[in-house]
Amino acid sequence: MKIGIMQPYFFPYMGYFQLINAVDLYVNLDHVSFMKRSYMVRNTLKNNTPINVPVSQGSQNKSCTEVKVLVDDKWFNKFKRTLEVLYKKEPYYNQVINEIIIPWEENILTLPRIASISEFNFASIYQICKYFNIEKQFYSSGGITDKKKNEGLQEITKYFKGDIYINAIGGQKLYNKEDFASQGIELKFIQMGNIDVDMPYMSILDLLFRYDKNHLKNELNNYTLI
Repeated sequence: MKIGIMQPYFFPYMGYFQLINAVDLYVNLDHVSFMKRSYMVRNTLKNNTPINVPVSQGSQNKSCTEVKVLVDDKWFNKFKRTLEVLYKKEPYYNQVINEIIIPWEENILTLPRIASISEFNFASIYQICKYFNIEKQFYSSGGITDKKKNEGLQEITKYFKGDIYINAIGGQKLYNKEDFASQGIELKFIQMGNIDVDMPYMSILDLLFRYDKNHLKNELNNYTLI
């Protein structure tokens, strides 16, 4: 059983979805501390245009489930206007707006409570997975462990009876295979291949507007496990 565990980022890059596509079960790592100025609350689109998520009392003393987003219909309208200005002339603009952005907006605005940053970001990630027909088991790390870093990742993997844990390539600086092997877990890192798109490390939104869905679905498999 291959397990993927990642923090809930705001419209992350292509490699994030390659990781989800590569595993059998994906865990939204939302019990960990909220990180200010991280990709949880910001990203960049075409022409270096920043996109940001306003949050209430965003403190690193709080978990991702405790920090609430300050979004309403006005925020979504402004966000969609930014997308329109940047991408209206792109070939898949209407498709992405109708199949990803509007369902995500409706999901958030119809919640009976204020969404956490975890719920807010994961709702968009899940909607993109639906767009790509990525069918996985999705879970939250909340209630599984209160540990962080290596021990937390190992506990989550063992909880779901995983024998392989796949991490983003940047994790090579943080985790070592011997430490995971001592717990009966094979640690692998996913390296994005030379995918056939411009600016592959930009937010997935940029690629969605500019490239055919089937082309991007094929590129989801363009990776190497190290």
